[in-house]
Amino acid sequence: MHNFKKAILLVVFLLAALAAVNATMNYALIPYSYVRLMMHRITTEQYDTVFLGTSHGLNGINPKVVEEKTGQKSINLCLGGEFPEDAYFLLKKVCEKGIPKTVIYELDPGYWCTKQGPRGDFNRLYYEMPWSAAKLEYFASKMLEMDFRASFFPWFYYRGQFKNVKKNISTKQTEDYKEYRIPNPEEIGWDFTDGFVNAPPSPGTEKRQELTLWEEKDKNEESFRYFEKIAKFCRDKGIALVAIITPVPKETLEKYQDNYQEIDAYFSSYMKEQKVPLWNYNLPQRKIRGFDYSLNGFSDWEGHMDKDQAGRFSARLAKDLKNI
Repeated sequence: MHNFKKAILLVVFLLAALAAVNATMNYALIPYSYVRLMMHRITTEQYDTVFLGTSHGLNGINPKVVEEKTGQKSINLCLGGEFPEDAYFLLKKVCEKGIPKTVIYELDPGYWCTKQGPRGDFNRLYYEMPWSAAKLEYFASKMLEMDFRASFFPWFYYRGQFKNVKKNISTKQTEDYKEYRIPNPEEIGWDFTDGFVNAPPSPGTEKRQELTLWEEKDKNEESFRYFEKIAKFCRDKGIALVAIITPVPKETLEKYQDNYQEIDAYFSSYMKEQKVPLWNYNLPQRKIRGFDYSLNGFSDWEGHMDKDQAGRFSARLAKDLKNI
C-alpha cells in the first residue's frame, strides 16, 4: 500500500511538472495576438453587427466606421486562415454573451476550394477562446480531427518563436497586456486600434502573384456544410445574414476575368439557394465612389486594403447595411 501511494504521488508530481513546463512554454513562445483582444471583447460586450471572414475582411472592414454610420455597435472577427468552420464557432461564442442583429460573412472563394490543415497558427482561435460550451464543441469538431496535440501543447506550433522569447515575455508583462489594451504597435508588429488590422500601404506593387481563387472541382464540402450551419443558426436566432465579396485591384480582375465571372455566377446561385443576400463589390453596380481600384489602393494583388481604402469601403458597406 505504501508503494502504491508513492507511485500515485510520483504520477501527480510528474503531471504537475509537465503542466508547469507546458504553461511556461506557451507563455514564452506564443506571441501576443489581436485574437486575444477579439476574444476578450466578445466575452465582455454585446454587439449589434458582427463581421466574420478572412484576412480580406480583417484588413478591409473598419467596424468603427460602420458603427459611426449605422449607430450599431460592431466588431470585426475576420481573420487570416478563418474557414467557415472557425466562423461558425466564433458566432456561437458571440451569442453566448448576446444575440447580434446582423452578421456579415466576408466570402473568400479560396477557402471554399482548399482544405484546412494543421499548419502555421491554425489553432490560435481555439487557444485564445475561453472555456465554454462553444469551445468544447469546437474541440470535438476541429481539434480532434486536425491534431489534438495542438490543444494540449499549443506552443509546439510556435517553435519558430524561440528567437522572440525575450520580446514575447516582456510584452506579456506590461499593464497593456494584462488589461487587454493595445500595446505599442511598433513593438508587436500590428495595430488593432480601430478594431481591424491596418495593412501597410504598398502603392504600385508590380510583382504579380499567382492566386488560388476558385475551382469547383476542388470544392471543400466542409466549408459549404459549415456555412449552411451558420445560415441555419442565424435563421433560428433571428439574425440577418449577408455574404459579401470585397473589392480586388482592377489588374487582378483583368488577369483572372473568367475566374471572377465564374465565382460570381456560382456563389450568386448558391447564396440564392441558401436565401442569403450576396453583395459582390467587384461588380459595376456596387462601385464605390472615391475608391482606388488600381494596385495603388491595395497592399497586394490579392486585394488586401490599407487603412484609407478600408475606411472608404467600410463607409459604403455601412450605407448598404442601413438598407437591410
